[in-house]
Amino acid sequence: MTKKAVFFDRDGTLIKLVYDSEVDKVDTVSRVEDLEIVYDMPEVLKKLKDLGYLLIIISNQPKVALKKETQENWDKVHEEFLKQYKELGVTFDKEYYCFHHPFSEVEKLKQDCECRKPGIKFFQDSEKELDIDMSQSFMVGDGVNDVLAGQKAGVKTILFGNSLEAGYLSVVQEQLKDIQPDFIVKKPKEILEIIHD
Repeated sequence: MTKKAVFFDRDGTLIKLVYDSEVDKVDTVSRVEDLEIVYDMPEVLKKLKDLGYLLIIISNQPKVALKKETQENWDKVHEEFLKQYKELGVTFDKEYYCFHHPFSEVEKLKQDCECRKPGIKFFQDSEKELDIDMSQSFMVGDGVNDVLAGQKAGVKTILFGNSLEAGYLSVVQEQLKDIQPDFIVKKPKEILEIIHD
């Protein structure tokens, strides 16, 4: 029997982005002490599980390839991320992370791959591995590539309007041009108005 899933981006969707004063921009978390779960998201995930959805993460993680972070450091942050969610009663059914980047400074990670969103290799892998019905599934993310990948993979897309950066949502919408997400939410609980019984 086919299953349904909600695919999530990690940074900016499940955990908050952080402001990096050194480069004066909002970025992904690189320090365990900066990791903070997006408010209300665990509650939403538990409800989605109750509704019979698999919870799957598909995330681009280029910082190791670009030498902005060590693999060891990434692993520590990731362990903390899983630990904090587990303590709140949430475990993920599958996680896919792309560490590649076309301009990588680490040779083995330098490639223009199919797993890096908007590529859909990880969606296709999960469809086969977990027997997922993409027509009943959703992608939730805060970026352009989340929407593009979700649409290519044949799932409904929910753009999560990141509140950390002023005007962020309008910037993303501008970058998407003619391609529109199926839904836009500004708070996690709004996801449950879209995905329900």
